[in-house]
Amino acid sequence: MNQEFAGYSITRSMAGGGMTKLYVAIDPQQNRYVIRVLDSVIAKDRLARNRFFQGGEIIAQLNHPQPHPNIVPFIKSGYEDKIPYMVLEYIESRTLRDLLLYREPLLTDNVMIFIRQLANVIQYVHANGYLHLDIKPENILIRPDGRLLLIDFDLAIPRKRFFKKLRNVGGTTAYVPPETLVERIANDRTDIYAFGVCCYEMLSFHKPYEGDKIEQVRAAQIDPKIPPTPIRQHNAAIPTALANIVMKCIAKDPRNRYPDMVLVLRDLNHLS
Repeated sequence: MNQEFAGYSITRSMAGGGMTKLYVAIDPQQNRYVIRVLDSVIAKDRLARNRFFQGGEIIAQLNHPQPHPNIVPFIKSGYEDKIPYMVLEYIESRTLRDLLLYREPLLTDNVMIFIRQLANVIQYVHANGYLHLDIKPENILIRPDGRLLLIDFDLAIPRKRFFKKLRNVGGTTAYVPPETLVERIANDRTDIYAFGVCCYEMLSFHKPYEGDKIEQVRAAQIDPKIPPTPIRQHNAAIPTALANIVMKCIAKDPRNRYPDMVLVLRDLNHLS
């Protein structure tokens, strides 16, 4: 990539996802931004291009008419030399994954603040007509002041009253519920499951299903005879009421899971 791109000056690269590359860039007024660039090979696929641009449009809609404090601000998207790109506001932050890996005090001292912020922003996304479908620590930014931001809406789809059958199952296996992995069903409970797994990690530094290989994890997730490890086995200091909320979010049978984030927030707000 050239140092100049779409009217911006690239200053450095950042860790990106499997389909995108991330760069920090400045405009002529020296304002900083993040440029997401779709991988050139993947960009040849029309569905991937559409999904990429749709993700940007959803972010823009969710920040209209007022910017949401927990969703990354969208600037614009387009093509540069036939390469799809998206410009987002630069956020001085670290991912939740980074905080988990290093067991940062910012996380351990403020875990309930982050859990409530994440629950609120997911409920906002749902209330405004979308499912995120890729909620995981890598897609959650934490600013130094403790504000959480949800990013990467490339897999997001319109929210339906009843479940939707996905053409393909995206996302990271550990955060995808059994019914989505097996039957490609997606609804509110899909995001609620991913939220629950993120909370499980924030509170215990473990996942509900663990194994040396992704195949082992997936097999455990979809096996109806293997329940998730009770979170208090990892951390007995977690209050029982909070543990019950997390375990209900990740219930293997979707009928035993919360059906709506409003109910998750209700129970979180009842905690002392």
